[in-house]
Amino acid sequence: MARAPADPAAIAAAREAAVAAALESLAGLAPSSVLSARLRRAAPLVAACDPAAADVADPAWAALLDAVTVQETRLYRHPSQADRAGALLPPILRRAREAGRGFRILSAGCATGEEAFTLAAQAMHAEASASGLEVLGLDLCRPALASAAQGVIAPGLGDPLGLVPAELRPWLADAEGSPRLHPALHRSLEFRRANLLEGLGATGLDVIFCRNVLIYLTDTARARVVDSLIAALRPGGLLALGPSDRPPAGLESLGEAIWRKPDA
Repeated sequence: MARAPADPAAIAAAREAAVAAALESLAGLAPSSVLSARLRRAAPLVAACDPAAADVADPAWAALLDAVTVQETRLYRHPSQADRAGALLPPILRRAREAGRGFRILSAGCATGEEAFTLAAQAMHAEASASGLEVLGLDLCRPALASAAQGVIAPGLGDPLGLVPAELRPWLADAEGSPRLHPALHRSLEFRRANLLEGLGATGLDVIFCRNVLIYLTDTARARVVDSLIAALRPGGLLALGPSDRPPAGLESLGEAIWRKPDA
């Protein structure tokens, strides 16, 4: 008896499901309508990936991760939390200076860098010096990281400077009011490609922001990432998450989804 011809749609759906499962294992991405839609739009990239050999360093998988990771961000996003962070930074900065060390900030899931730019501007405004300031941005998306490393302020989500308070504009706009990074900020910023599920590759951090990242992960991956974030914080350091993220255990709430790690 002749075998019925394979259904191309069924084959494509099965491959998409296998690739989605591999993305969950590889980067902790949870099944969702957003991920499914992005996988369908990236069908040629899905076809090029071997679900049995998922690897963030593999060119095919790297291209797919570039296509499916969400890169929505902007300067001074979520102003109430940014305001709170700005108020909390000065005493932590002073503590670092008194200890004779630099000040380290991490933007985990930095996208095109606007969160890192904002944090660098807030720290510079509080200290008026780039000496010892390090702001690290981590993400999996290579085009987003390239934009961040060049210091490009993306035009998405309306006026790029629309939420930025007046006191920070000298760090984020030129004399004509156009978006641009102050040269001192460039010197404090660094961007790297990293899979948060595999660790941060950084320790001794004073401030960590990880917003609008955990919502895309499975419960298991979320817990693993949060544990690594807390482990990377210095005692007394700040962890900022998204408003819908689960409060991290063992940290003191400071309001606006910001928590403080207890002193040792």
